[in-house]
Amino acid sequence: MTKIILADDHQVVRQALRLLLETAGDWSVIAETGDGQAALRLVEQHKPDILIADMLMPGLSGLELARAAKRISPATRTIILSMYDAESYVVESMQAGAAGYVLKKSSAQELLAAIRHALAGNLYRSRGGSQSLMQAYIERAHAARVEDPDA
Repeated sequence: MTKIILADDHQVVRQALRLLLETAGDWSVIAETGDGQAALRLVEQHKPDILIADMLMPGLSGLELARAAKRISPATRTIILSMYDAESYVVESMQAGAAGYVLKKSSAQELLAAIRHALAGNLYRSRGGSQSLMQAYIERAHAARVEDPDA
């Protein structure tokens, strides 16, 4: 059974996601919270397979949470759930260690697809953007940081 943690500061969103996920597959929402700091503690405690994190919430943002979750639970795959459609947010999310970026205006089927992609070890972004272009950008940014660690 795939273990999932939900982190979104809107309770109705968490409740809807829980219902969707627990009826869509062999997935179990093992914990949920509306606060980024609390989400990090839950990740550390439970080591979930998937963390679905809102881009903006109290405590830690989704990006900060993705970075920290990657350090404390490397196998946890984070999917950022966001209302922001800008490519820069997508790239920043992937650089932070997220495996997926799903817009809140997306369909439930798109979120489920993002989870499946993440579980398979792939990157996912809403609206069918270029996965290979995004991966190449992330690799170039990482290489630049390795060449100049003070950057």
